Amino acid sequence: MHMNPKTIQRFIRLAQVTLIFVYLVIIAGSVVRATGSGMGCPDWPKCFGHWIPPTDVSQLPANYKEIYAGEHHAVAEFNAANTWVEYLNRLCGAVLGLLIFAQFILSFKFRKTDKRIFVLSFMEFILIGFQGWLGAKVVSSNLASAKITVHTIMALIILCIAIAIIYRAKKLMRVQQESKIDPSIKKLGITVLLLTTIQIMLGTNVREEVDLFLKNFDAIFRNEIVDHLGLAFKIHRTFSIVLMLVNGWLVYKILKSDATMILKNNAKKLIATLCCAFAAGVMLSYYALPPALQPVHFLLACLTFGLQVGIILRVWKPEQVLPSA
Repeated sequence: MHMNPKTIQRFIRLAQVTLIFVYLVIIAGSVVRATGSGMGCPDWPKCFGHWIPPTDVSQLPANYKEIYAGEHHAVAEFNAANTWVEYLNRLCGAVLGLLIFAQFILSFKFRKTDKRIFVLSFMEFILIGFQGWLGAKVVSSNLASAKITVHTIMALIILCIAIAIIYRAKKLMRVQQESKIDPSIKKLGITVLLLTTIQIMLGTNVREEVDLFLKNFDAIFRNEIVDHLGLAFKIHRTFSIVLMLVNGWLVYKILKSDATMILKNNAKKLIATLCCAFAAGVMLSYYALPPALQPVHFLLACLTFGLQVGIILRVWKPEQVLPSA
């Protein structure tokens, strides 16, 4: 069954905007953690009982701490900056949810042309709902580290699906596909993706350890935190060198192959992004964990992950080309 190219183009544009918002939600969540704003809104889905949060403590009842205290946490002194950082994080998540819902509705048109687009859109819709529910549990648990880790894993899964949807829709538009690819590139691509996933999880554990130090000790000792971090940090730091070497080898093999310019350009973007992530990690380690760099480092790691997913999709079954209009 053939589809109108304009319909496919509209869907691709919507999917691309959705992908942008996936990254916006990722960086917004990272900013929340870097600024310690996770409990800026002690309730969910509202914020201090309002859909639009207060800007001053005078807008809250005198006993707001007792009103919004949860089973697992007490409410800290009202901080307008923290409240609005958390509120904007939730707002980005709400917009993403609407975009994914709209994408799921439009994906019905692809059921006979490429059923996987519909299935992936449905999966993304279910997972973003689960992610929203999990976000509420994170708040109610007073930012339990295990729930934050699961929250991060879910974000990466949603990111994978969002990229896969765009890739499959573009195939319907006869975007230039790869010819036969050296099988070793496929295997190496999977390897670097797995290693990057491990590295991101290690980074999440390090981040939880840093947050624990900042919570229990005064921020004036921030420049000493790195010296007291445990094994996860040491592995994370050393593993980054391994990751650079393996990704560099993947990029080298792609550039030396008969790959399309699209794939070669993606490979160049991958190594550039990874180098930036590595540099940000070095600066975090040697300059007392500057808060502004934490979300940048995490975003670059997720961009690296996304580029790897895109590369794997292009080389996985290059001989298969879907029919188009």
